[in-house]
Amino acid sequence: MKINPFEMIRNELWRRGDLSWKLDPHQKQVSDLLAENKSDEVLFLCSRQFGKSYLNLIYALEFAIKNPRAIVRIAAPTLKQCASIVDDNLNHIIRDAPAGLIKRHKSDYRYNLSNGSSLRLGALERAHVDSLRGGNAKLVIAEEGGFVSNDDYAYAVTSVIAPQLLRSSGRLIHVTTPSDEPEHYIHTETLPKCEINGSLFRRTIYDNSALSEEQIDRAAKLCGGVESEAFKREYLVQIIRSLDMTVIPEWADAYVEAFEYPQYATTITSMDTGGVQDKTVALVCFYNFQTGETCFVDERVFDSNTASSDYMLELQHMESLYPNISDRYADAPGQLLIDLRFNHNYFARLPLKDDWQASLNDFRIRVGSGKVKVHPRCSFLIATLKGATFNKQRTDFARTKALGHMDAIAAALYANRMLDRNKNPYPVQILNPETHWIRPNNAHRSNLESAASAINPYAKRRR
Repeated sequence: MKINPFEMIRNELWRRGDLSWKLDPHQKQVSDLLAENKSDEVLFLCSRQFGKSYLNLIYALEFAIKNPRAIVRIAAPTLKQCASIVDDNLNHIIRDAPAGLIKRHKSDYRYNLSNGSSLRLGALERAHVDSLRGGNAKLVIAEEGGFVSNDDYAYAVTSVIAPQLLRSSGRLIHVTTPSDEPEHYIHTETLPKCEINGSLFRRTIYDNSALSEEQIDRAAKLCGGVESEAFKREYLVQIIRSLDMTVIPEWADAYVEAFEYPQYATTITSMDTGGVQDKTVALVCFYNFQTGETCFVDERVFDSNTASSDYMLELQHMESLYPNISDRYADAPGQLLIDLRFNHNYFARLPLKDDWQASLNDFRIRVGSGKVKVHPRCSFLIATLKGATFNKQRTDFARTKALGHMDAIAAALYANRMLDRNKNPYPVQILNPETHWIRPNNAHRSNLESAASAINPYAKRRR
């Protein structure tokens, strides 16, 4: 019997759990990112027609083959929808798999592998979310969670999926297009958390190597044009929020810049302490006197109920990296300010906060005019500037698990208000002592007067 070498190679790739040869280039790029990223929670915001369900199944099968006796779950809004998605794609994927590698058990919505692993299907909607309960899973892929109601999805993730991943140290991957609910759990909790952790991936229709320009144009026309909300949400994976509910609608990614800390700069630390309910956020901020920009160069973030004794060492280490810090401002109870001063030798003053709306408006104006820059290392501040919203009454910031009480925005407002923009941090120098006299500051007075006397010993000393 003649052996087909191509079949031998294909079977060997199956047994190794390498199915990358079944992916289009744009899908393989995402698959490689998922393999390289080690975060236990990932959000993949994906355009329609990207082939995300096919990609999900390839990734799930590779994982199940490489991890014997692992439980891998795939969930969609309803169990029927999940079964339809998996069956349509999996039948195509496994048609060339080695005999006996994968067996389907239709009655209980699962596929068993010869190495003891299993691929199990479930629903995200609360009425049927119990289909996801069972043994500890090593991998859960939640498809189209943006189209499950906010409350149902939050319950599925926090009460059903998360406990299964706890003992197994497993991984949760959210794969969806953005929800038409602006304040959906995926937008307010999952997205900022994953962005801070470096596990947020976005792919638009323009990243799809399998579609032609004509097909993309047709998709846009069906949605009502490239400027329509439907096209922006479904194909450009944009979260469409009301500008009235967005705290900093002027924010843009162009304001993130890896600038160098200058030799001379008026620098302060601005902190919003969270206490038992909110986060504590400290920002190092300086004013670039040459460009007129407020620049946030570093940050430290601590969860609620973190004692001052636990975060002071880290805070002081951050400040040691920036020798020009001249002031510290902290929105904190008076007793905490006293404790910081006498127990940790950390002197901070209360910022002015008499007109919250005016402070916010001034900051928004500076952001919109390009006068606020944020270093990439300030990932929590960046995530908050992007995702911060007001409460329903628009009387205060909203509260979320991921961003707290928008505490980074509060710290930024204090910094923007308290930073001295009039002080020139650059030392004064005499360019030509015979013709150009500059009134020196105290630090340079004696040297400058000596220089002037050497040129004209009879010149009157100016003060």
